Amino acid sequence: MHETLEGTILQAQALSIHGAVFYDLLLQTAEGPRRVRCQDTFLSPPPQAGEKLRLELILGNVSSVERLL
Repeated sequence: MHETLEGTILQAQALSIHGAVFYDLLLQTAEGPRRVRCQDTFLSPPPQAGEKLRLELILGNVSSVERLL
């Protein structure tokens, strides 16, 4: 199942899982708050609260991230 998610970052927290860096993101979407996790390779520089993102998810897993202006 494919899903496109757009929202504003409310919170962003970096965490390490078995040596790989991930970001836990809390997004405010049109449907309400949504928590997603993505690998740091999708976002450089690190995400900040207030940024707007478009995420593509496949089976609930982030496959791409785009910063929106």
